[in-house]
Amino acid sequence: MLLDQARADRTRKQGIMLVAAGAFGFSSIVIFTRLITGLSSPGIAFFRALTSFLFFSALLPWFPATLQVRRYRREIIWLVGLGLTVGLTGMLYVYAVQYTTAANAVLLNNTSTVYVALLGPWLLREPRSRYTWLSVGLALAGIVCIANPAALQWESSGFRGIVAATLSGISYTLTMLLSRRLRGRVSGVTQVWWSTGIAALLALPWAFQAPASVVVRNVPFILALGVLAQGLPYMLYFLGLERVPAQVVSIVALLEPVSGIVIGMLVYREMPTVIGVVGIGLVLTSIALVSR
Repeated sequence: MLLDQARADRTRKQGIMLVAAGAFGFSSIVIFTRLITGLSSPGIAFFRALTSFLFFSALLPWFPATLQVRRYRREIIWLVGLGLTVGLTGMLYVYAVQYTTAANAVLLNNTSTVYVALLGPWLLREPRSRYTWLSVGLALAGIVCIANPAALQWESSGFRGIVAATLSGISYTLTMLLSRRLRGRVSGVTQVWWSTGIAALLALPWAFQAPASVVVRNVPFILALGVLAQGLPYMLYFLGLERVPAQVVSIVALLEPVSGIVIGMLVYREMPTVIGVVGIGLVLTSIALVSR
């Protein structure tokens, strides 16, 4: 009995560490995106999706069910929808990372957790958390504080960055809802393989806007963006989900916005204003409450 308990505790700790590593990996998008120069936001999103798609393609020998399309052919329309939302989210999020602070981009993107808690019961017949409405209120108040409309220059790139980050949270909500719709029908690896491939096709028209020399110069950062900031974190999440409940994963995943804030402060000296700190606290509280 004691041996079994020790083994269970060890497995749980491994799962938490895997998810924590994945959350940090996702937040590194801020660093790698800003290291890339000469590429548009859709162009960066294309190379990120393509690199991640190739990463998972290399893993397919260990996940042969992904290529057995006949087993999930009825879900292909949903997989296409998932890919479109992933592609849209990627372009909006990359733009936000480029034109607003790391804290704003990562927090507003992660408000999707709150929107999913609000819409999930209606669209997917999932049970609603008792803190859903409180979380929605806190998230909206936090967004207003982060945006700080009184201090914004409405025609500035910073304002457009905040709008893009907010829209990325909404589009990411659709991604999460579609993924939950597919849960139990299509594996997580299959979902990511399809969605990153379709996302790359969606952004393909922007792939040829930059000269080849610019792309070659950015190859190290592109590879890091697709593998370290997307492909590998997804794999770590999947491995973590095998070891701990989804509820635990959702709490540990809060490290992603926290890491994004820390990266912005330590690496880019993006110090939030007092009202911004209030907004950060409100959004983090809303995500934590709805994840319980």
